[in-house]
Amino acid sequence: MIHYLTLAGRWMFPEYLEYWGRELAQSQIRVLSYEDLLTEARFEPGTYVFTTFDEIHGATAQYIDALAARLSESPDVRIFNDPRHVLRRFDLQTELWRRGRNSFRSFRASEDWSALRFPAFVRAQGSHDGALSPLLRTQADVDVWIGRAIALGRRIDDLLVVEFCDTAAADRSYRKYAAFNVGGRIVARSLNLGRHWMLKFGGNDFSPAFAREELDYVRANPHEEALRQIFSIANIDYGRVDYSLVGATVQTWEININPTIGRGLRPSSRKIAAELRETREETKRVFYERFNAAWAAVAAQSPGRDAPPFEVRIDTDIVRGAQAEQERRWRTRKGFVEAGLRLAKPLMKTPLRPMLRWLYWGPQRIVRSTSAPLFRILGRRARARNSTST
Repeated sequence: MIHYLTLAGRWMFPEYLEYWGRELAQSQIRVLSYEDLLTEARFEPGTYVFTTFDEIHGATAQYIDALAARLSESPDVRIFNDPRHVLRRFDLQTELWRRGRNSFRSFRASEDWSALRFPAFVRAQGSHDGALSPLLRTQADVDVWIGRAIALGRRIDDLLVVEFCDTAAADRSYRKYAAFNVGGRIVARSLNLGRHWMLKFGGNDFSPAFAREELDYVRANPHEEALRQIFSIANIDYGRVDYSLVGATVQTWEININPTIGRGLRPSSRKIAAELRETREETKRVFYERFNAAWAAVAAQSPGRDAPPFEVRIDTDIVRGAQAEQERRWRTRKGFVEAGLRLAKPLMKTPLRPMLRWLYWGPQRIVRSTSAPLFRILGRRARARNSTST
């Protein structure tokens, strides 16, 4: 049995099971939410796939780490995406840069990014909504867009400043590839082709030539071994990597551990579906056939097939902390915070650029000017405690 763990309300994997994985859903895969697991003490054997924990902080993240630790103690459990070992976006890109696999770097917005090479852009560490800014060419521009993100509710410690890596072909078209890892099996998924550096589905150059190129990519899976190595570096057993190429070298943009898998063409794409239906349907068929086979293999290799349920004990304070945090989040979602942010968004335009820049630069300057005395006080207290204990 495969147990797919996710935050409540995440539709990506349930949608796949509904449209393409029905046979798996009937007997081999079940989807569980972390919120519901907070009240559970007995667990079934099998493969536990941890997802969406990269979006979580605080007490709930502590609970998820504790759950993975306790589950891993059972001989009847296999863990995919152990949250204690997975490299998040910043750490993964840093490691790939260090190994010479990526030709660009990421910097934490809250730390020193003076070595940044321009152009660059701002994005979030814990979400998968793409760039939060256009390409930026000066430090002042980066300050403005960091301030804008903070004004719209982003946390400074969740923001990254990323160097732009130009992967355009000779005709200035961009290609973004996507492939899945399912327990060590690499399954090519899709190709985006367009003129914008930040490629999304709607920006594709929908043409017969594009559709054939995408089908060829999904069939050939040409970067399989390089991607397997990248997933291994990231300690990710299930997820989707989005990447491009510089020459023959894979440039990894991100690995999404709870990705959209898709159920077909969007309803608004009727013209595209009519023109390219045959090729794109074949692409889907090849992908889902391989994707389903990969999950079936994981289910067949899951441990504890005949083992009984077992008890999992997690520190009571950790569980209570996560439950209290979930209750606070629920109240916030039902309250006025998000409504206020929605009302504020139209105001975050060009006339307020100086103020937005100050939202980032002002507090940073204050912290820099006051940190030295603070560190001196902390140092003196630490020395005093050490002398008292000895």
